[in-house]
Amino acid sequence: MKKLILFGDSNTYGYDPRDFFGGRYPENVRWATMIRHALKNEYDVIEEGQNGRALPSTTSSFFRNMIEDLNTDDVLAMMLGTNDILLVNYPNAEAPVRQLDSILAYVKEHCKGKFILIAPPYISDIYPDLKSYHDCCVEMNIRFMELAKKYDIDAIDAAVWNIPMGSDGVHFSIEGHKIFGEKILLSLSQMIKAEQ
Repeated sequence: MKKLILFGDSNTYGYDPRDFFGGRYPENVRWATMIRHALKNEYDVIEEGQNGRALPSTTSSFFRNMIEDLNTDDVLAMMLGTNDILLVNYPNAEAPVRQLDSILAYVKEHCKGKFILIAPPYISDIYPDLKSYHDCCVEMNIRFMELAKKYDIDAIDAAVWNIPMGSDGVHFSIEGHKIFGEKILLSLSQMIKAEQ
């Protein structure tokens, strides 16, 4: 069966910001699981979300194998970048943009399947301490979409959907997972069908 890999961070994993101990939303809430159920007759959907994941190095054997193992009918949708902004003392869009440039160059040369870039929803600016992180996310997404155009890679700017966040301003709320799941299912389905 064809594969669809959803490669991302804690928002793909389904991290529940209400849980101090780093719990996970149940399956019926998580957007990635919604996609798996919706496309179960067409794809083996692999939920590859991990808390704290940043954009990978192109020297990573895990990333290289994931890309190079894709067959022509397989799809990899990647939503990363938030932690590259969040997990630093002085947020700056330059580092994730440079890293994505390297990733897309590698993908263009080595990926036989379909690669879809998802620029992530912004970190919320509901708290003053998050304002600089939010602003960096805005810049990052603009430049991510420019890189996708440069490499002729299909891309989605998920920030335009205004996904509701949990109380931490970083992770999707329950409603956010529902809305994101509906929006991304439609977008992915359209992009995949356009190639067939």
